[in-house]
Amino acid sequence: MAGKIFTENYKISNFETNIHGTITLQYILDVIIKASEDQSDILNRSTEKVQEDGVTWVVIQYDVDIKRLPVAGEDVKLQTQGVSYTKSFADRRFWIRDMNDNILVEVKSLWVMMNLTTRKMVRIPDEAVEPYGSEKVKRLERLHKLHNYDAESAETMKLPVTFNDIDFNGHVSNTHYINWMTDVLSFDFQSNNVPTGFSIKFEDEVRYGDDVTSGANLIDDGKTSVHQIMVDGKARSTAEITWKKLTKRVK
Repeated sequence: MAGKIFTENYKISNFETNIHGTITLQYILDVIIKASEDQSDILNRSTEKVQEDGVTWVVIQYDVDIKRLPVAGEDVKLQTQGVSYTKSFADRRFWIRDMNDNILVEVKSLWVMMNLTTRKMVRIPDEAVEPYGSEKVKRLERLHKLHNYDAESAETMKLPVTFNDIDFNGHVSNTHYINWMTDVLSFDFQSNNVPTGFSIKFEDEVRYGDDVTSGANLIDDGKTSVHQIMVDGKARSTAEITWKKLTKRVK
């Protein structure tokens, strides 16, 4: 049996939106994480509480399906549910709904527990997920397999890692990565196309002082972009975004 669904209301702010007046991909991730943090606080499983045991939760992949992007000033419902877990991985779902309960954005995500000292994965103890009502299973549903990134044909951009990119875990907040990725795409492309979904996989941490390169390929006649964040030639995160032509600009 799947875990408890947590719901809270939220208003989309202007600063969370782009030229189209719709929420950015980074803020989709930021607001759903806010919902999971609020649920954890209520269940006395806050980040600070979890870290008292020398461990923390780390996301491995998000699969995001966009029905419609929320707009500036819109009231929405944020929902999250710890669905199931194995000894090594946990499946958490998120939804952004309008006030009539229509799904605007649906997110599947895969998480692991990491030792704060060794930075290695550790077994997920049952007591870490019991408050959420998640079901213990032998296998989890596989998430989307991403297209291969082609470094030879990619457009690239060098990016600085600034103080304000660093979160409380001492590395770059992974919600920043999707912004770095889309920064490579031209203004014209992003002005005339809107995302219909994206998958992003996190492979390693980015830290202050790292030399970051963001690269992107356009495939499928511009309907899909494939991205990679690299440090010293090694992948830190890979993603793909699906796009559709904009028929009219959202006011």
